[in-house]
Amino acid sequence: MVVNLPQDFQLGAYRSPEHAAFEWRHGPHAVLLVHGFPGTPAEMRPVGRIFADAGWSVRGLLLPGFGAELPTLGDKAHTDWNAAIDTALAELRQQYACIVIAGNSFGGALALRAAAVHPVEGVVLFAPFWRVDSWLEGLFPVAERAFPHIRPFARADFTDARLRTELRHFLPDANLDDPVVQAGIRQLTLPTRALGQVRRAGQAGYAAASAVRAPVLIFQGRRDPLVKPRLTQRLAQRLPNLAGYLEIDGEHDLVRGMAPDWPIVATMLHAFIAQIAATHWMSTGRPQLHEYAQ
Repeated sequence: MVVNLPQDFQLGAYRSPEHAAFEWRHGPHAVLLVHGFPGTPAEMRPVGRIFADAGWSVRGLLLPGFGAELPTLGDKAHTDWNAAIDTALAELRQQYACIVIAGNSFGGALALRAAAVHPVEGVVLFAPFWRVDSWLEGLFPVAERAFPHIRPFARADFTDARLRTELRHFLPDANLDDPVVQAGIRQLTLPTRALGQVRRAGQAGYAAASAVRAPVLIFQGRRDPLVKPRLTQRLAQRLPNLAGYLEIDGEHDLVRGMAPDWPIVATMLHAFIAQIAATHWMSTGRPQLHEYAQ
């Protein structure tokens, strides 16, 4: 059956408010949250709440070309994402004495690059992407020129519970049982150039890892099909100040707080940021404030 889409049909991906950038002001320390691909700040909110509960201010950054701006993603480069992070860190440094940067997946690669060139007090990485674990890695430069666009959901099985959960992240109001909506999702296109820029961001993050002097905490899912544990272990070996590496029972989306071992993540992350704050206090002599406002 072929379903023709109305001319004015729009899926409205990433239009809901939780996908926008956000900022919670609480105390003298701050964390910058960097989302993954093709995500938004919404995925980082559970991580942000851990920091907020510990009295930290939180900024959830929306990278250029993501969220409601997704149609413009093909016009963006990894340098645009780097510039957005550089600006955010510079602004936070003017307001806060102690800063941590936390990145998810490809956002982890961007966070590593930023931590190598900016004075941050800590880095937290969730399933940090730095390369494609496939023979396609070597063919990608050719594929990028030969296939300018791809349709990632062209053969989507809408009875697949895992796919439906993923689609709900950026289409919360869509009726996934509506044939017109299903046809629209199958026709969603993604510029291959954007995937190439993600790949370049991963390469830059891996190259920068050896220059990161701040303590780094890494969380990795044992069953992650996208960022394999062995690749994250290899990345971790490049870090001169690895504070902790924890493999947990989970897949790729660790930051959403739904992994079986999320309580362990929360406990370890809370201990890490408490140590960061204590170390900063001892080095500066500034008292710690534990303010928390809704």
